[in-house]
Amino acid sequence: MRHLLAAVAFAVTLPSGWVLQPPPGRVAATGTMPQGMAAAPDGTRIAVVESGYLPASLSVYRVPSLERLASIPLPGAFGRPLWFGPNDVLVAGANADALLDVDVAARTVHRIALPKGSYPVALAAAPGGQRIAVATDGDGAVRIGSIGNITAAPPTSLGGRPGGLAFSTDGRTLFAAVRSSSAIVAVDTVSRAVRRITVGLHPSDVLVRGDKLYAAVADADAVAVCAVRDGKLLARIPLGDHVGRTQPVGVSPNALSFADGTLFVSLGAANSVAVVRDDRLIGRIAAGWYPTDAVALGGRLYVLDGKGEGARPNPRYRNASGSDHDYIGTLERGSLRAYDLSRTTAFAGSPQGAMDWATAAGRSLVRANGPIKHVFFILKENRSYDQVLGDAPGGNGAPALAWFGRNVTPNQHALAARFGLFDAAYTSGEVSASGHMWADAAFANDYVERYWPPLYGRRRVLDDLSGGDGPRVPSAGYLWDAARRAHVSFRDYGELIDAPQKPGSPGTSETPTLAHRFDPYYVGWDLNYSDLDRAREWRREFEAFVRAGTLPRLELIWLPGDHTYGSRAGKLTPASYVAINDEAVGRIVEAISHSRAWPSSAIFIIEDDAQDGPDHVSDQRTTLYVVSPYSRGGVRHEHLTTVGILRTIELILNIPPLSTYDAMAVPFTAAFTPNPDLRPYTALPPKIDVTQRNRTTAYGAKLSARLDFSRPDAVPGTTLRGILARNHDAAGPASAGGIAR
Repeated sequence: MRHLLAAVAFAVTLPSGWVLQPPPGRVAATGTMPQGMAAAPDGTRIAVVESGYLPASLSVYRVPSLERLASIPLPGAFGRPLWFGPNDVLVAGANADALLDVDVAARTVHRIALPKGSYPVALAAAPGGQRIAVATDGDGAVRIGSIGNITAAPPTSLGGRPGGLAFSTDGRTLFAAVRSSSAIVAVDTVSRAVRRITVGLHPSDVLVRGDKLYAAVADADAVAVCAVRDGKLLARIPLGDHVGRTQPVGVSPNALSFADGTLFVSLGAANSVAVVRDDRLIGRIAAGWYPTDAVALGGRLYVLDGKGEGARPNPRYRNASGSDHDYIGTLERGSLRAYDLSRTTAFAGSPQGAMDWATAAGRSLVRANGPIKHVFFILKENRSYDQVLGDAPGGNGAPALAWFGRNVTPNQHALAARFGLFDAAYTSGEVSASGHMWADAAFANDYVERYWPPLYGRRRVLDDLSGGDGPRVPSAGYLWDAARRAHVSFRDYGELIDAPQKPGSPGTSETPTLAHRFDPYYVGWDLNYSDLDRAREWRREFEAFVRAGTLPRLELIWLPGDHTYGSRAGKLTPASYVAINDEAVGRIVEAISHSRAWPSSAIFIIEDDAQDGPDHVSDQRTTLYVVSPYSRGGVRHEHLTTVGILRTIELILNIPPLSTYDAMAVPFTAAFTPNPDLRPYTALPPKIDVTQRNRTTAYGAKLSARLDFSRPDAVPGTTLRGILARNHDAAGPASAGGIAR
């Protein structure tokens, strides 16, 4: 890829529905998920740590031209780099369990070993540069010493997952953001005594200016200003968006820098940089997709964008041998933008133009106290639009990419034909780690966004992105938490539920707020368990609720079987898995539509992400079904998203939004009509033999035998998608799911 991208003269609509403003001039491409950057002492270069899905590297750019001077492979990396001389850059080595001393002129890397499993993620230098501090995520600690003795420095526990670090101007105190808490930890650099400074949920970065400590509080949409001496809170600078009369959280302040009396705060989720003067928000500068850092230098502001300049299509993937070509983690590269501050104006308010959808929706069926009283939200796993509906008449599909077309998914095709074909629907998340957060909480916070790329790139062992608690949980919690606050009855089927230890025993949940609100006999993730059995268990409770008149207003149903088991010998073929999943969807719709709840029901069905399928429009385009007596039907081209489903649900059930994203999301008002069609739906039987199992000669069978299917996305996405593609090609269109001929 060329490192300099042509300036885009038009706005770009992201899969989320938010709009990127064109860059002000030249923009440089970086590697995947650039995490942080720092300017050289002479101000002529910027070093960027790239640590996303692809192997880590350190890139050096000349400024202001953004010419890339070097790209140096690293065994691991995370956080913001430190310059220690004209050509020496220090990098936290993450999975390398080392600090990496990089000579950017000679392009050599010297390892300074740290304890095994320490996983360094952040660095800071004391004034004068004689001492450094390194935060280690593996043990939730910080080590302070010189570069020469840092290996032997004793760890000081921070009590959680570390974020950014900063020394006081006298070097006597080190401040560490603790991303899994609500506090900054102040460490006495002599005695190693610690004290905690409460600043708000999930602080991500810290910066010291004189006697003031600034903390970017990612899940409070604010910068906390504290006294360096005693930690007293001096001010709180709100950075969030106002939506109507509310101010939900969801802009993710994640990095701080200071120049010429101005504090710059990168707002990852708002695709902008906040400008703060005299501890007051002046406005924002529009950035690229998910900024992770900003540095002012020589009258210019350089903004690092974790996801670059927009999503891309991915129609060409065919390899299961480990090639990353056309995989979403590879395609989602970052960018480096430069702004001339003398010509750049900070705007006020939200760059997306927030709208009070609750007021607008009052004129539609998507409203509280309307005819829709019961909502069912069905979440599936990892399929793209083209992969399933590429052969659907009237839609913007690529028939050649319909690996699981109408022969394998007759119910999904029938639902689209009757209730509406949505060919511009997008998952809000790229992979399951973020996709389930968007579906469950209308938000993936900065911890999730920064850590899923290296996790999926196999450079992070710890997976704390799939549980129901910890640093990944945003301030408003989950959809069921919002339902509880709004006194809306809720029932969960499979989402964040641990499979039972033995058949017939109840499952459990480690998510505290789900207690007593899930079916313990509904099996969540277990690919040896059939989606049809899941549908039968759901139906058992559903019919009992209907008979008793206690049907919950909101149900979340996870049907993960379309993930497939690859081509492991003896397991069902991918087409069988998808066909069974399709029938399970049909059976659930059939049960609801034949019940007395049908006249007051709406069913929303979407994938958590689209990473395991090809698509000629976008690597995040997916299937969406809106099933209700009030569905308008027809081919729908409006841009819709996962969080749009949540906003629609919230408006129907009078639940306040969870984040800025669902508060601003376009609800599905156009998908409904006031004229109901009460005809029930009858599920279609499979058109293929769903008992077919993989043979030992199937493409990728030996590889599939070694893969980990114990949790979603434990298998590398590149590998699984290649296996699915090659088996589709080998089986032929009719049996593998393409168009019948």
